[in-house]
Amino acid sequence: MLWLIGLVGVTGLLVGGLGWQYRQWLDVRSQRVSAESSLAQTLAGQVEYDLRGDGPTVLHFHGGNVGHNGWFMLAHLMGAGYQVLTPDRPGYLGTPLADNGSPEAQADLFAVLLDTLKIDRVAVIGISAGGPAALQFALRHPNRTAALVLLSAITRRTALSDDQLNSMLGRLVMTPRFQNAAYFFINQAMKRLPRLALQDYVRTETTYDMATGKRYIQQILADPDQRQQVIALADAIVPALPRFDGVSNDLKVQQGLDELPLDQIEAPTLIVHSQHDGDVPYENATDAEAKIPNAELITVEQFGHMVWWGDPAVTQGFQARIEAFLQTHFAR
Repeated sequence: MLWLIGLVGVTGLLVGGLGWQYRQWLDVRSQRVSAESSLAQTLAGQVEYDLRGDGPTVLHFHGGNVGHNGWFMLAHLMGAGYQVLTPDRPGYLGTPLADNGSPEAQADLFAVLLDTLKIDRVAVIGISAGGPAALQFALRHPNRTAALVLLSAITRRTALSDDQLNSMLGRLVMTPRFQNAAYFFINQAMKRLPRLALQDYVRTETTYDMATGKRYIQQILADPDQRQQVIALADAIVPALPRFDGVSNDLKVQQGLDELPLDQIEAPTLIVHSQHDGDVPYENATDAEAKIPNAELITVEQFGHMVWWGDPAVTQGFQARIEAFLQTHFAR
């Protein structure tokens, strides 16, 4: 999430040439996001969601800034015989924040969604800011949780620095009236100037020096699949204003998160985290591994918070281990 704050600086280079495209772009993106999803009217309120694939259901608690269109991060599971359900967490897109902002309420809302969709049991995957709600689902609905996977996930109180919160750029991104316009230029920077955009990501989402970060950027841009994921992420964060309540709530949750009773989680748990994550520190992973009774930690380097990016062999390796883990604990 934090990389977006820094990336606004890059987008200034694009303002002159792209400003006239903004309104048309916003209309097209808004229509496309709505066309890709479904709406469920549950007993606990409306939930917008994406459901893809065929097989046992993986319930995906998406990370910050994205929404149901962040499903692509788990696309490999569809090829492995799973159905991926990605609901918008409260405050994102078509799921109102209402009184469902706490991780506990988010978990319960998704349990009601499963009732509505007539899905009994799931494997749960929490990514980044989706971690607290995923953990609460495993704690509050153990009989429905066959397995738990945490990817770069927040598992404990994780503060933002004063600079990140109070900088001019940070305030711009977190000001409602500028949301769609600011993220338009972020979207275009990631597509048109990916090398420059990813260099800014090095500063905010990794703990690498720039020389090391540039080596990873070279790997990312040299791999067609990863380059396409950069574009997919650029599109998954826009339009931004309908996600504003969710992003703001995520920041509030992660900074005020009470200690979770992780030792009470019954589900077998697999954790994947980079020791060079500059957004969600590695201690989130080691703390969870130490406290969750049946937990395994896969430590990678990769491109910091985005563990999918970097060495393709590493990505394929931990994805294969996730698939094997799910086959063991949640087979068809």
